[in-house]
Amino acid sequence: MKTLLKFIGIALLTFTFAFTGANTKIIVIDIGHGEKDSGAQFENISEKDVVLSIAKKIQENHRNNYTKVLLTRSSDAFLSLEDRAKMINKLNPEFVISLHANLHEDESKSGTEIYISENNKEIEKSKQLAQNIAQSFDIANSQIKTANFKILKDVNCPSALVELGFLSNAEDRKMLTSEDGQLDFAKKILKVINKD
Repeated sequence: MKTLLKFIGIALLTFTFAFTGANTKIIVIDIGHGEKDSGAQFENISEKDVVLSIAKKIQENHRNNYTKVLLTRSSDAFLSLEDRAKMINKLNPEFVISLHANLHEDESKSGTEIYISENNKEIEKSKQLAQNIAQSFDIANSQIKTANFKILKDVNCPSALVELGFLSNAEDRKMLTSEDGQLDFAKKILKVINKD
């Protein structure tokens, strides 16, 4: 049943894409984890729920008629990294931003981290995307990191992965879980999406 639901979700995304205007740019927000994979967890707070909520706010507050924001999941469903990469490649978006939340044993560790992969086919555009995210989050470009995460290296479009904050840090956790904090994250990502 869960497999059926997963493929229905992929089919719906493809269907939505088919009815998108020729001049409309597709932006994909990849949402980390889901269902059996909670991701980072602090007490009763799961990364999978936090990033889904923020992604939905991005989609709900998107007002640009020239771009369409699609999510790799819109519910607590699990898609493997391989399936997510395949889905993104089928959609052929302008770029993809993968949302995550961090965790560390040192509870003083805080802040947003941005990753790109040197093995991405569109590495120069990925660098520019990461710089745009860094600018929106007021992070120095020198803090952009490289990693060979599957969702970064296996997609055929520019991509960046954003660890929005640390669930283990009290201040970050408040931002990640509060309505105002989530909306702030959504607006920062929307600024990147709507950048000319």
